[in-house]
Amino acid sequence: MATTIFRMDDSNITMVRGDTLALGINITDEEGQPLNVDSAYFSCKKNYDEPYVFQKSLNNGITKSSDGNYVVRVAPADTASLDAGLYFYDLQVGKDGDVFTLLIGSLNLIHDVTTN
Repeated sequence: MATTIFRMDDSNITMVRGDTLALGINITDEEGQPLNVDSAYFSCKKNYDEPYVFQKSLNNGITKSSDGNYVVRVAPADTASLDAGLYFYDLQVGKDGDVFTLLIGSLNLIHDVTTN
């Protein structure tokens, strides 16, 4: 399987639009033990007050790969029709009624050269 190449500075991501992004996240509790979350959302918007351009959720784009390890998969179709430019995202999880925002930042979509 191919490895997606993207750059993550702090929590800002740069990726080529129309490519696949596979983002691995390890979620643990305060003692460092794997945490099985009740919900997870990776949400992306052009502007904070506009509708989502795409959103991933647990078992619908976010999968649990092993104890405490999750993979957020942004499919090519999620970004292929978007304009290149700056978007905003966050990764939010829920456990036992609590909500935690684990990542928040910008998603910079850059133009693709090869189109299929």
